[in-house]
Amino acid sequence: MRLSESEIRTLVLIAGSEEPMNPRVLLAELGLRRETVSRLLTHLVEKGLVERRGREIILASTHPAEAFKKLYYNHRASPLQKVLSLRRMELLAGLDQIPKSLDALARETGIPCDTLYGYLKDLLRRAVVKRSKESKAYLYSFNFMLWSDLKDFVASILEYQVLRLVPREALLIKSYGDSVLFKSIRPQDATSTSFSAYEDYGIELRLRDNYYTLPKRELSIQEVFIHSLDSAGEFSQKLFCILFYLKNRDKLADIEHTMIKDMKAVLQGERIKGYPTLEDIEDRVDLYDIKL
Repeated sequence: MRLSESEIRTLVLIAGSEEPMNPRVLLAELGLRRETVSRLLTHLVEKGLVERRGREIILASTHPAEAFKKLYYNHRASPLQKVLSLRRMELLAGLDQIPKSLDALARETGIPCDTLYGYLKDLLRRAVVKRSKESKAYLYSFNFMLWSDLKDFVASILEYQVLRLVPREALLIKSYGDSVLFKSIRPQDATSTSFSAYEDYGIELRLRDNYYTLPKRELSIQEVFIHSLDSAGEFSQKLFCILFYLKNRDKLADIEHTMIKDMKAVLQGERIKGYPTLEDIEDRVDLYDIKL
């Protein structure tokens, strides 16, 4: 998700040009070698921000490019390369309305505290970030009042990069900002999750679809369960979720999800539209050695 200062300067030049940008003009304006500018443009094309039309270069017809154009026109007097470059995008993605401490932001982003403090100090000066104090600690939050279009750009470029992870023949179920959940009839080079991972926890299902997440990584049982909740649209899938919850309830007790309330109501004998009944669940528990 990172952008270099040169990449941002390139975007500013293209966005501010009344005509499609010519590579020769970029070379002169940036003062860089031809090979460096060519590499910059390749990176920006891959990130969905610019496109080439013959010898001309324009902003791409994508949501991230449109978001950058809006950001540029609303803040053209601001040095955007000082707001967005290096790991500042990761910091901006982690900032929200809820104030966070320096240590909390460091844990979430993985950015060293010294580097993070420098970024925050600069962003405070430009009113991108707001600071408050709680006891002896400073807390930081994003200034949506002045920079909502900056937040839109950061969110859109992150989503664009994540959605590129989904294989062409697969169906996206949900994007989580830095990862995606999808299903595919064909096997994929990705991490199995949701109902496809239930077998690892004692519930074997025979499914037509395969459920995956990317980037590839080791998942916790809590992540697998949340992925299945987000995948569950059909009656049978909700039944699978309840069975999985019952079999692993000691590890899933703290999960927060919109479906949990209805699942617990069903287990108390209530009838919820679109959900299995308690009798449906009782018919399956012995199959998976589950105790109600």
